[in-house]
Amino acid sequence: MSTPPTASGSLTESGAVVFTRRLPISREQGWAAVTDPARTARWIGPWSGDPASGTVELTMTVEEGSPTSTVEVRRCEEPVALVVTTGPGGWVLTVRVAGDDDEAVISLEQDIPDAESAASIGPGWDFYLDRLVEAEAGRDPDALRFDPDYYPDLAGYYRELFSGRG
Repeated sequence: MSTPPTASGSLTESGAVVFTRRLPISREQGWAAVTDPARTARWIGPWSGDPASGTVELTMTVEEGSPTSTVEVRRCEEPVALVVTTGPGGWVLTVRVAGDDDEAVISLEQDIPDAESAASIGPGWDFYLDRLVEAEAGRDPDALRFDPDYYPDLAGYYRELFSGRG
């Protein structure tokens, strides 16, 4: 299976890429899909802790060894925007939820520093956001295969998107 990449075809000056998914659920349900630990457990992994403290612990259950990482909550504007810092080098991720009672539009934005990073980060977000769609549709997100359908299959697309940046 060849999975089509879903990032925007252009980059912001800072190198941000936006990944967007449309789901046939309300905006409020879309917000819950990306913030409720029982729902995130279905597609990326559960989190624990009190977001009001400024940090939570996310366990990425699909990754080898199910690593847990600290996620800093930088801004939360329920039900429209969540900005967190996590990952290697302190990735800043912005999740926006738009839509209405019939459709949630979920966008994840990340500044990516260079083409080689994009070659792995881009396919990773496509994979995880497709898992979100599958989970919210009541299908089995574990049916999706990161290797080879997302990586290395999509690596060239994201490397090309960033060519000339570093």
